[in-house]
Amino acid sequence: MKGVIGNSTRWHIDFMNSLPIAVYRTTIEGKIVICNRAYARIFGFDNIGELIGYPVINLYRNKKDRGILVNTIMQRGRVTDLPVAFVKRDGNPIWCAVTARAVLDDDGIVVHLDGMMRDITDEIEEKGETPRLDGAVRDGDDIIFIFDMHGNILDVNAAGTELLGYATDDLRHRSMTELLIPRHRELFMLFFSDILKFGSEQIVLSLVDKDCQVHHLDCNALLVKKENRAQHIKGIAKDITGQMKQQKARANNEKLQGVLEMAGGVAHRLNQPLTIVNNLLNEVISGIRPNDENYEKIMTVHSQITKMNEITQKIGNVRKYAAMDYVAGVKIVDIDKTS
Repeated sequence: MKGVIGNSTRWHIDFMNSLPIAVYRTTIEGKIVICNRAYARIFGFDNIGELIGYPVINLYRNKKDRGILVNTIMQRGRVTDLPVAFVKRDGNPIWCAVTARAVLDDDGIVVHLDGMMRDITDEIEEKGETPRLDGAVRDGDDIIFIFDMHGNILDVNAAGTELLGYATDDLRHRSMTELLIPRHRELFMLFFSDILKFGSEQIVLSLVDKDCQVHHLDCNALLVKKENRAQHIKGIAKDITGQMKQQKARANNEKLQGVLEMAGGVAHRLNQPLTIVNNLLNEVISGIRPNDENYEKIMTVHSQITKMNEITQKIGNVRKYAAMDYVAGVKIVDIDKTS
């Protein structure tokens, strides 16, 4: 049996090392559990043994990218061809397209990240003159950004600086993720990934200005290439904060209308049987003595019917929409706050 297991393990190792693409497994904490020769070659290591237990964060050019990548995988289960800036063992920069997924234990807890990557350094050009917006674009009404391939702002027009409340120099070379609300930072990485794959992409992102006010931007971005190598990304955005507030108000009004119609219908349908039950119960109570063995039961029923009458009255008096948490993330109408 030991020989069979040993042969099986050797077969899997040989198979992994024969693959032309880099494959690996890391812990959530960032230690490499296993990888193949292609992975070692990408990062300039002489053999696989040097990488086992190696802190994978040392391979990232921007250490924050590791955290964003892990959060994205844990939120979405996987990422596909996500471009990430790495650095080789000797310090030379490289770009890799990462495909990875979360591995769960029997309790549904993420224990490992399994992935593969390919070197796309030749597809991206980071050198050269820093692009700038021309005068006509700079004075336009739309918000226009230029990003480098790391998601850093290279330039922004007057509409963008006015919206965010920062001077142009305060925004240049600043990561766009620093301006985004937390839950949109992972979206921004996926947004960049799709731009590299498809050449353009559209998304709604929420940014926080200097005064901590949130703005919702409808962003369209285009990949700018030279000699078939990605150089930078140009984006144009419209502030749709007002529209989203109106949509939210309309949605709340529609919810309120639905609640009002449902409440009115429920109260109307309950009133008739409750009236009959109340009348019959009053007749029973008037003819029963306190020493009767059923007296306590009848009075308990009377107490509960009284509560039902009060609830029905609250339902009939609903005038606004308010929700409360129930279970498993489900919300229900809060009758006490709506009436």
